Amino acid sequence: MSFEINMYETRTMLGVIEQRKPVRTFMRETFFGNGGKVFTSEYVDIDIYKGKRRLAPFVNPKHAGKLVEKLGYKTQSYKPAYVKPKIVTTAGELLLRQAGNTIYNKNVSIGQLAAQQLGVELRELDDMVSRREEWMATQALTTGKVDVKGEGVDDVINFNMDSTQLPVLVGTAKWSDHTNSTPLKDLKRWKRERAKASGYSPTVAVFGLLAWDNFLKSDEITGTANGGKNLFDMRRVNVGQIDPQILPNGVTYMGNLTEIGLDIYTYEEWYVEDNSNIELPLIPDNKVFLGNPNTKAQFLYGAIKDLEALAPVERFPKSWIVKDPSVRFLMLQSAPLPVPVEIDAFMCATVL
Repeated sequence: MSFEINMYETRTMLGVIEQRKPVRTFMRETFFGNGGKVFTSEYVDIDIYKGKRRLAPFVNPKHAGKLVEKLGYKTQSYKPAYVKPKIVTTAGELLLRQAGNTIYNKNVSIGQLAAQQLGVELRELDDMVSRREEWMATQALTTGKVDVKGEGVDDVINFNMDSTQLPVLVGTAKWSDHTNSTPLKDLKRWKRERAKASGYSPTVAVFGLLAWDNFLKSDEITGTANGGKNLFDMRRVNVGQIDPQILPNGVTYMGNLTEIGLDIYTYEEWYVEDNSNIELPLIPDNKVFLGNPNTKAQFLYGAIKDLEALAPVERFPKSWIVKDPSVRFLMLQSAPLPVPVEIDAFMCATVL
């Protein structure tokens, strides 16, 4: 007994999404590399641990052991943002074509063409969700919060960065003042501050494009301020396993500041907000972000609010027909939330 699988069934469309590689997203892949966790509830709970650098107490070997304070944890509950892009799918239109009335390859059936078109449209929606996740990850790491604004929603998910994590340089301290600014000293200071606050020393710096240009022009870096020795010698980046190279999705590895142990990247990736044609950089031109990929950070997913979503999934595709006017819709739903549990390990400075 044979039967035809409906290509619009959720299980079929889930297979299409699962078989393709997601859009490469540098900030998410670098700092949220632990994969995603799906919850069956609208809210997700996170246990936040705050450790202390305690020393074991001295005691006489004949005395009883000294009781030490048991450090607890704080549970925070978050409501993930909800996204649900949809389009009018044209895949079904191909199924209505009569045999012989197509200019497509005769070795490919109309059904196969329709399935291919459905795959294209599903990927378009999935790419939009992936880009939104990358935007959310970047916002969480560089601002300490995610502004969730859209139709029927106006929330702020706040991870409570303090002012030391969002420094703003003013006056002659700005890196645009190539004579008086001290970008290398700034990076050293910020790196020490994050190591002290979190226990994680930043190993990655992501520069905005103008920040990088002005960093290279600083007298402190070019050698004008230190006897002609260029502190950022590109020949030194080969000390290690990474050579300068252009990486996928707009990421460029610029080299390593061996003096302070930072790998330097620029991220030439932009996004377009809803109802706008203006492209904005994910890492603003005037900012520098510092972080450590080994911190605990994860993408969490809330439950899909759909009666047909019978299992917890990161993405839930569905399709339906409206009879008047007669159209078929294709929609993808997700409730993603980036959670940088050890938020003290990250910072983003405004240097221009």
